[in-house]
Amino acid sequence: MIRDFAYNTHSENNDGHDFNHIRRVAGLAQKILETYSHVDKFTVLATVYLHDCYDQKLFVDSLEQKVKVINFLSKLEIEQDVIDKIIYIIDNMSFSANMDGQKELDLVGQIVQDADRLDSMGAIAINRALEYGWSHSRKLYDPSIKPRHDLSKDEYRNSEGTTINHFYEKLFLLSDKLNTEEARELAKGRDQIMHDFVTGIERDWIEVS
Repeated sequence: MIRDFAYNTHSENNDGHDFNHIRRVAGLAQKILETYSHVDKFTVLATVYLHDCYDQKLFVDSLEQKVKVINFLSKLEIEQDVIDKIIYIIDNMSFSANMDGQKELDLVGQIVQDADRLDSMGAIAINRALEYGWSHSRKLYDPSIKPRHDLSKDEYRNSEGTTINHFYEKLFLLSDKLNTEEARELAKGRDQIMHDFVTGIERDWIEVS
């Protein structure tokens, strides 16, 4: 039922946060869980399926959407401490949530966070970044608009930068922020794919300017 709730929430998304993203993150989480068999698989996967269900950048009223998620979990008669844990992880796992200070996550949260970050690395991440840029009418690249660093959460959320800048401001930073050894193994090669893509765009742009 949780999977169905997530599917219904994301089925019409076209900015890189569709249900295929959720499905891939679930698969990555299960790969990481193979190394951590003692971790509560239900809480990991429930959090994975719901982690974008009230994301501020996806919903006009994210608070209302958050209430829907909590009410949905309550109707499933899930224990309150498990619901609280799921919501805590969702509220504190994102890249932007940690920009103003590192949030503490237990191993369950770290696995969910790693799985989500892995889907923001590599060839799939390039496609997702392009989808998000197109859906929000962002420029692909503009050499006069430089990437910004040390952004606050609000500055990051309100950024009008280019899609290529997003690689410098977030995606290239993720490999150093992974929590688990298994995630670091899965990440090998993904970072280079993104760097090669960005280098190619910058090179080709210069050649035709």
